[in-house]
Amino acid sequence: MTSGWRLPLAAAAVCIGIAACGASPAPPPRDVRVVLYHDPSSLSLIGNTDQNSAQLASMISDGLVSYDAAGRYVPMVAKSWDLAPDGKTLTFHLREGVVWHDGQPVTAKDVAFTVAKIRDPATQAQSWAGYFADVTSLETPDDATVIVHYARTYADALEPWRAPLIPEHVAGKDSDFLTGGFARHPVGCGPFRFASYAPGQSVVLQAFNRYWEGAPKVGRIIVRIVGAERTGYEALLLGDVDLMAVTPDLWRESQSSTAGTRFARFVYYRLNAWKVDWNQTNAVPYFRDPRIRRALVLALDREKFAATVIGGLGRPAASSYPPESPWSDPSILPLPYDPVSSASLLEESGWRLPHGKRVREKDGKPFTFTLLLAAGSQEMADRIAAWMQQSLAPVGVDMKIEKVEWKTFQQRRKTHDFQAAMAGVSFDPTPDQYDLYHTSAAEGGFNYGGFSDAEVDRLLEEGRSTVDPTARHQIYNRLQQRLREVEPMAFLFQLAQPVLRDPRLEGVEASPVGLFQFAPGPRAWHWSEAGTGR
Repeated sequence: MTSGWRLPLAAAAVCIGIAACGASPAPPPRDVRVVLYHDPSSLSLIGNTDQNSAQLASMISDGLVSYDAAGRYVPMVAKSWDLAPDGKTLTFHLREGVVWHDGQPVTAKDVAFTVAKIRDPATQAQSWAGYFADVTSLETPDDATVIVHYARTYADALEPWRAPLIPEHVAGKDSDFLTGGFARHPVGCGPFRFASYAPGQSVVLQAFNRYWEGAPKVGRIIVRIVGAERTGYEALLLGDVDLMAVTPDLWRESQSSTAGTRFARFVYYRLNAWKVDWNQTNAVPYFRDPRIRRALVLALDREKFAATVIGGLGRPAASSYPPESPWSDPSILPLPYDPVSSASLLEESGWRLPHGKRVREKDGKPFTFTLLLAAGSQEMADRIAAWMQQSLAPVGVDMKIEKVEWKTFQQRRKTHDFQAAMAGVSFDPTPDQYDLYHTSAAEGGFNYGGFSDAEVDRLLEEGRSTVDPTARHQIYNRLQQRLREVEPMAFLFQLAQPVLRDPRLEGVEASPVGLFQFAPGPRAWHWSEAGTGR
């Protein structure tokens, strides 16, 4: 009887041991594969950034604050802050337990180092430097406190502090910040750590398990760099990409094709637009006349293009304050299609159409210019450029098209080495567009055309220092009215953003600033149970 009891117990013990020791470990979190159309301009997190590098930076390193999906500020590395009644002193209190990807703690000294780097012209931090223009000093009385002093009241005092933080003990070793070791292998404190970069192929980000708010729910973000949207879409169809923003053409195609109907889909509007910068430096003097700038837009039938080519997934843009912006003045409407007025303005400005000729002339010179755009990225850019060329010909303007590689395009815009240049632009939820329009932003900002207007400068400066919401709205409404009067650049379209994704990838949320640059963003992405086997 005794031995009869022992055998089952022994067998049970063996079975328990097998269950405990031989069970398969939980599978690692799955990766998410997304698409970019260009290599990032820099991986330094703050220097020489474009939209692609900014998206990557937002995942690699946190700022003191961030946006939520609605565009409101939320605490990140800073757990709280206090703004003095006069608006000139801002004190941040850093949260405990935030570490860099190498395990070192994030301290107030790293914040001070980041600010110093942003303000160093060699960093080329045009995305951020303008926000720090009025910072007179910064104190770090201890590792968890940052005290910022402003020269004047700054209504958007929190906006600069979305900038990704960089570690002094790593980035401080580089004699050349933009090309040194840090820019090749950035270290941040965000939810994903940098793993690898193969130019023209991919950027790989690994989930950071010691992230202060908990590890992301996916293993890696694999960013595939493709030369064209069609290439990315084909990878999506093959299952090599999980999430992708697509063009209207690909959106319609995905709705009608058997392979495309399996995707989950949504459409949203970002705070962005397609714009043309007119070079208003001495190199291209005729674009300095606001009548010319207005005339060229009046010659474009944007409603028809949006309805036919964009397929209803876009609309004519009115300004750099899209309807989704709480600061948009609803009285500022898109310029209409009016070729008669366009021709009249060209005549007024001295550009006559000689008898028997197709191109206007002034002082014996034909009205011809070249539109610069980046090659090999979005098909819509090619279509818009070709349509502009066709639309301007009937009013006597000869537009040529030049396509260059993305980094060349960026460099030529910065150095004003173009006549007209077209690209997409994204805006923040805040109303401050100092870096887009202010005269000083022609060097180191985004005022690529070299636009200068004393009234615009005054309103931008006044808007920055006005805290009262009602008074501030009045200032920015007047700014938008002045911008309509002078039309410094052409805002052509605001395109809706269709997105396709694997239906098993959940937690993907859109915001006015896109899919990446807000909290929680990609950190909340996760695969459903149905997707764990792939």
